[in-house]
Amino acid sequence: MGVTEEEEQIYRFLLKGEKGTIEEICVGLGLTGSEVSSNLERLTLLGLVHRRDGGVTAVDPAIGVERLIEDALAGLRVQMRQLNVARSAISVLGQEFRQGVQAPAADIEHITGGQEIWARLDELAFFAYREVMAIHPSSPWRVKNIEAARPLDMRCLRRGLGFRMVVMREALQDALTKAYLEELRAAGAQIRCMEEPLQRMVIYDQSQAVVPLDPGENQRGAVVVRQPGLVAGIVDLFERTWQSAVDMAIVDGDGDCPLSELDKQVLDVLSRVDKDEVAARQLGVSLRTFQRYVANVLGKMDATSRFQAAVQAKERGWL
Repeated sequence: MGVTEEEEQIYRFLLKGEKGTIEEICVGLGLTGSEVSSNLERLTLLGLVHRRDGGVTAVDPAIGVERLIEDALAGLRVQMRQLNVARSAISVLGQEFRQGVQAPAADIEHITGGQEIWARLDELAFFAYREVMAIHPSSPWRVKNIEAARPLDMRCLRRGLGFRMVVMREALQDALTKAYLEELRAAGAQIRCMEEPLQRMVIYDQSQAVVPLDPGENQRGAVVVRQPGLVAGIVDLFERTWQSAVDMAIVDGDGDCPLSELDKQVLDVLSRVDKDEVAARQLGVSLRTFQRYVANVLGKMDATSRFQAAVQAKERGWL
């Protein structure tokens, strides 16, 4: 609160009595007259003491200290406004940087070395402004990788970026990996799981992608891809993987099936029949009723399509 140790001693000394003189304070605290006088001037400016009738009186803490807190909060609010202004300038400055005199970035960039790769991921995450899409095939994740990824991931989530990640289902069997994924989910990330082996990738704003140079040998380094056609293909691979993946919340449900027998019948028919009219006849219900059944199943499974719901149900052993 801007109060020095000596000033606090004097203020506490005065709190114990209704009024004190400079001489009494000197004797009570073992300070010189000049020290007491200079400290009292500061305490008066801070609104913690009154000086009148040759003596000094402490201001009620409920008034004096509360005033200091309010002043400090006002200063913090000013700082927060300044920081928000600075943050709003990032996109403008980034655009100027990209349009500057620097040579354009290569369409394909090869990076070697773990530190170099993390440094480039940090840079790409910093300048991302819309969405991060990632597939991580590792299981379990190594501690050093989690610690390196945490500041990058959380910074993107704090800035409100979309954040979608696909991981191996077996990753949830490792306590440390699962704890980190739950931390990301709590911060707003969407996480889904797959059973099959995955292709590692991280995509920023659907314009830049980072993939391993050799999927079977991560030590060989990574490749940053900026060529629009190649990036579009990588984005398409991610989206197809995402659509067939299962939400982490469902996978983490200890195998409990949320589907009723009717739901399972609906999914079974969907997996075998193309037309809703035919499926409705097989279940012996009207077309409108069947479509209501389908919407209910999709909602239970947090699926965006019938195909995705059927795939998830089969992966979970519910069909």
